Amino acid sequence: MGFCGWSARRRRPAGGEPESAAVPGAAADLDLLFTQVRQLRELAGDPEQAGDADRVYGFSIRWGAFLHGRLPRLVRYDRRGALGPAERDRFADLCAELRDVAPLAERLGLAVPRPDGERRR
Repeated sequence: MGFCGWSARRRRPAGGEPESAAVPGAAADLDLLFTQVRQLRELAGDPEQAGDADRVYGFSIRWGAFLHGRLPRLVRYDRRGALGPAERDRFADLCAELRDVAPLAERLGLAVPRPDGERRR
């Protein structure tokens, strides 16, 4: 009996054919980033919350961690063509959302999302 790596075993559904190349954890990363975008919209849309420096600071920590950790990971996998079709579509939607909320992030003094993978100075 030969050795079969974890990823090869994991990609084989009951029928035995490998699934499309999908990155483990990409769906969870996308879910988390979409949640952060929604929370940014809520924060920016409520003047009382947006004026609360502690609330904005707390959010900025999570926002920055996701933008500088999970987003570059997804950008890298997208450029390599490693995302599955559904993940590619969701990633494209996420990039559009991030471009849309960039002015909100800037207004609150948060890191500005760069879905193209470039860092803003």
